[in-house]
Amino acid sequence: MLNSFAGDMAASVLHGPGVKEATLRYWEGVDNLDEFLVRVFAFFEGKGFYCILLARLTNLLILAFIVGFSTFLFACIDYSIIHKSKMLEDVLRPQCLRKIHGLPSAFLITFSIWWTWQFLRLLMDIPQLLQMYRFYFHVLEVPDAKMQTLDWRDVVSGLVRAKDLPDLRSRPGFETLDAHNIANRIMRKENYMIAIFNKDVLDLTVPWVVKRQMLTQIMEWNLSFCILSYVFNERGHVRKRFLKEVNRTRLINGLKQRFILMGILNLICAPFLFILLIMYFFFRYAEEFHKNPSSLGSRQYTPFARRKFREFNELPHLFNHRLNRSYEKALEYMAQFPAEKLIIVARFVAFISGSFAAVLLILTLVNDELLHGFEITPGRSAFFYIGIFGTVMAVARGMVPGENDVFEPERCMREVVEDTHYLPEEWKGKLHTDEVRADFNALFDYKVLLFLYEVLSLVLAPMILMKSLPARAETIVDFFREFTVHVDSLGYVCSFAVFDFRKHGNVKYGALAEGDNQYYMSNGGKMEQSFMNFKAQNPDWDPGVDGSQYLSNVLSKREQLLGRNGLADPAGSSMMMNSMMRLRRNVRFDNDQLRQGGRSGSQYLRPHPLAQGAGSAGRNGLPPQPPPVSDSYLAQSEAYDARAMGRELFALLDAIAQNQPGF
Repeated sequence: MLNSFAGDMAASVLHGPGVKEATLRYWEGVDNLDEFLVRVFAFFEGKGFYCILLARLTNLLILAFIVGFSTFLFACIDYSIIHKSKMLEDVLRPQCLRKIHGLPSAFLITFSIWWTWQFLRLLMDIPQLLQMYRFYFHVLEVPDAKMQTLDWRDVVSGLVRAKDLPDLRSRPGFETLDAHNIANRIMRKENYMIAIFNKDVLDLTVPWVVKRQMLTQIMEWNLSFCILSYVFNERGHVRKRFLKEVNRTRLINGLKQRFILMGILNLICAPFLFILLIMYFFFRYAEEFHKNPSSLGSRQYTPFARRKFREFNELPHLFNHRLNRSYEKALEYMAQFPAEKLIIVARFVAFISGSFAAVLLILTLVNDELLHGFEITPGRSAFFYIGIFGTVMAVARGMVPGENDVFEPERCMREVVEDTHYLPEEWKGKLHTDEVRADFNALFDYKVLLFLYEVLSLVLAPMILMKSLPARAETIVDFFREFTVHVDSLGYVCSFAVFDFRKHGNVKYGALAEGDNQYYMSNGGKMEQSFMNFKAQNPDWDPGVDGSQYLSNVLSKREQLLGRNGLADPAGSSMMMNSMMRLRRNVRFDNDQLRQGGRSGSQYLRPHPLAQGAGSAGRNGLPPQPPPVSDSYLAQSEAYDARAMGRELFALLDAIAQNQPGF
């Protein structure tokens, strides 16, 4: 019946009179392209109209259940007489809700108002979701049934194709719509945050307590409100006053005031947030812990690690895929450094608790009345203690490594790095040491500890906001002025995100930079790695002259490294890379740079044989170039493993930086 209703609704929404024409007019009349593309991506990420609606509705119902059920448990049951009663109605307090006063009452009222507002927002968003539903069907030609398996590149192709409608060809912003332009618009704000964390602009340490960067979800929300909503206007664009040095002092003072004000508001809201966090954690992990007690020791990447690992213009779903691939090896790496003293104790606890549990299980098999009728201690049956001993045994065994584990921390970390693309200089040559393990542990911590940090941040976040961050207000304001660039038809964006190799390029990673000021370079070759990864994910994207020169230089260096060390190109991966990284055709390389070898006199500047396509032979005094790789080969290479490509690209840039083969 539900499927029939959904089918009837889809037919009326998509095929009603004039729906297609109205949808095309809607697309042609888009005023804020940034906001529109963000909604396009959100619709893609949410897997379509029905999934988004169900997800938002069930999330609201879960929150209502958590608060309602918790209120019932804590306010409506008289636990002092529960051991004397056999029915639920005997222990229920009459009119229990009327007896709630003070802080719990204020929390319930506040939550009820917030929940009602969120539900009304969901209802108000339905027309907008239906409009996006129609846009995908009529403009991008993607029905809702295909959303589950849709690739983002297909959406980008549809957007690029749709920009050629007659009424859009002269519209500002539409004429340059491509994969890079779309990613920059969707991640206009996020690219700045990636750069801020890459350049270590923020100080998130707790004053007088610890030097660990305390980044939690609560802190991320505070940073978004204090910084991003201050820098960007309601249309999602950088406010022009941040680009003028004459406003510097006023902006710095304003940012300091925002930090301090949010610190005070965090202190006021801390009790309400504490109650909500505790209830959420209990209902979120109670069942998981009951089914698998060893999950108490599971790990995940910290919010700080996710900020450090993410690359410019890397959309969330691609970033999550990349991190998810590294989890297994990250766990294996952390298991390479067992705490021997803890293991000895854990093995002992597992043996003792397992022995008690085994004896009790055998006794209950002999006489099943012992399971509930026989009390080992007053009020506690054998069933109760089997659960206790079994849980303790499972947790203790989870701390004991396997007997056949091999100590290879360096190999494990290299495999982790291939997916995280994070390898600080101070780690190199020390991947097997406890120093690197401690650093990585701070990035890949226990879920329980991350929750405790989240709770602690209710107290620590105000300290950071009122003390640590105001001291960095000057650096933050200067950062937005110095790392913002204007691009025609795109507006003001982070200069790292447009891959400005002339200003930010690092010669160490193969860039042909005009300067060597470390302040303007991304740390660890982040911009260069982001560019290579983005090009691999979008092989049809035209990277422009500077991008093509960079790719040509990097690929030539790769062949030089392979040839110099007598290494064979494995499985023709060089051809595979060149086809995947299809460079811009008909590029005019700068003659002066070619003759002089660039600023650093590099002998690798000459365009790679595949850097130019048909029609480029003999141009700029260069020898004729071979024709481009055949379309059939390119089609086959599209299926090339993206994971292997990402690993090879990271290894390549690391090898160039180290001037030694890294693959």
